[in-house]
Amino acid sequence: MPAKPSILSRLHLQGLRHLEAVVRLGTFDAAARELHVTPGAVSQHIKRLEDRLGVSLFHRYGNRSEPNDAARQIARTLSDAFEQIEQALEQGTGRSESASVKIKLYQTWANRWLIPRLEAFSEQYPDISVEFETGIESVDAGWGDLDMALSMRPDTSPNYTRVPLFTPRLLAVCTPAVAERLGPEVDLSRTARIASRNRMEDWPNWMAAAGLSADDKKPVMVFSNSTLVYEAALAGYGVAIAQLELVLQDLREGRLVRPAPTVIDAASPIVLLQPVSRARRGAARLFHKWLVVEAERLRTRTQAYLDASG
Repeated sequence: MPAKPSILSRLHLQGLRHLEAVVRLGTFDAAARELHVTPGAVSQHIKRLEDRLGVSLFHRYGNRSEPNDAARQIARTLSDAFEQIEQALEQGTGRSESASVKIKLYQTWANRWLIPRLEAFSEQYPDISVEFETGIESVDAGWGDLDMALSMRPDTSPNYTRVPLFTPRLLAVCTPAVAERLGPEVDLSRTARIASRNRMEDWPNWMAAAGLSADDKKPVMVFSNSTLVYEAALAGYGVAIAQLELVLQDLREGRLVRPAPTVIDAASPIVLLQPVSRARRGAARLFHKWLVVEAERLRTRTQAYLDASG
């Protein structure tokens, strides 16, 4: 008795690829850009897939379509399967161009957060190299060979996906000696206020939330980036408004302390951006997943510190 034909015999790989891309990226337009086809072609592939499966995969409301539960379940499995297939092909054919990833981010986030954690990534994926590019300018002007970027700027573009990681917490920090000099009333006139030229709004925002006077005429020590701000604070030059996520270890180990309890949210979240055209590169996919997990771990540690310190 001949074997019953598999359901896969009725399907085309292209239809499955288009379904996975639409669900992962959220829209037919985004899937079309990644797959280098038109939105109409994506829609046709999805319709053929539905016809062959005999089920509907999308809720359709006029010109708008949303994947249903069946589509999401199938797409999740397809994403894992495609990743395994691509990894097998890369290993089997000896391709090396996918064994690297390039990320752009702020220098301070590279120095104080990402670089200290790269050893864990390298142990897990020893064949993948990571290249850094630092800067604060918008990435909208051109991605070049970037695989992803961390940004706090409200740039939007249909050419990349956005994954909000967390919103940094801002608080005042200084050395224990400077905190003692400030006294319990936190008299900021007794020391310098340290600031980054790129984050000058942090001081007035934090002082307003803390109920402190902003009329203090003490000169502010201004640096070109937050890396230098934190180094100056650690050297005992004054008080800085820091992103908690970047000084968490210094606070835990006592190199820095909080002279006042006020904590506020930064104006913008940290967002992970990725060009849709590079989202399926093997190394980029793996690094993207790892980075999202590390960001969640940092958010959890930050919240635990705040809960414990009151």
